[in-house]
Amino acid sequence: MKAPSFLALLAASLLFVGPVQAHGDEKHGEEASAAPAATNGDAHDQAAMAQMGEPAGAGESSGAHDEAGGGHDEAGGHADEGETGIMAVLKKLHPATIHFPIALFLMAAATELFVMRRKGAGLESAVRVLVYGGAIGAVVAALFGWIHTGLWFGGDTVMQVHRWNGMLIAVLGIAMAYLANRPSQSRTWLRASIFSMAALVLIQGFLGGELAHGPHHLGISLF
Repeated sequence: MKAPSFLALLAASLLFVGPVQAHGDEKHGEEASAAPAATNGDAHDQAAMAQMGEPAGAGESSGAHDEAGGGHDEAGGHADEGETGIMAVLKKLHPATIHFPIALFLMAAATELFVMRRKGAGLESAVRVLVYGGAIGAVVAALFGWIHTGLWFGGDTVMQVHRWNGMLIAVLGIAMAYLANRPSQSRTWLRASIFSMAALVLIQGFLGGELAHGPHHLGISLF
């Protein structure tokens, strides 16, 4: 083979092998830089979380908080298992029924305060009507509360107090209706029951919020 032909063949071989070797080195370089890039990405994410004031374990702590608050939803999950049709609708009506007794009993307490300040205002009949309405609403709300959970007596402290305080409100509401209907010169017992009821419905509303929105939904806790 002549020298020029041999040199041309050698040059062509070098031109073919050179890009292959360069491509192989580039691939290895990408693999080598992948780990530092991932590390830098993790460090950037942690720095961003720290800048936002969120600790690195916030996700885990949030998950733990949701798990702790899940105990309040046990009653709802228990109530909805395998229910369809009209019964499923009835089980969801408890939140809609609780507002009436709360509003009516609080208005009865406010009106009774007005009666105490102005004895000749003639608002005793208004108090009586508010007490009647609140008593009926309390019984209905308690009934739908039991429909919501069924014959279930479980739950944490908040659930237990909410359940039995609701029953107390219904029973006291019936007693208040009896006192309001009975002609009497003294309103001492009626007033005591009305103001006690106002405190009970406020506590009941707070406990219902704890069950619906999670623990410490107002930043305070009774238990």
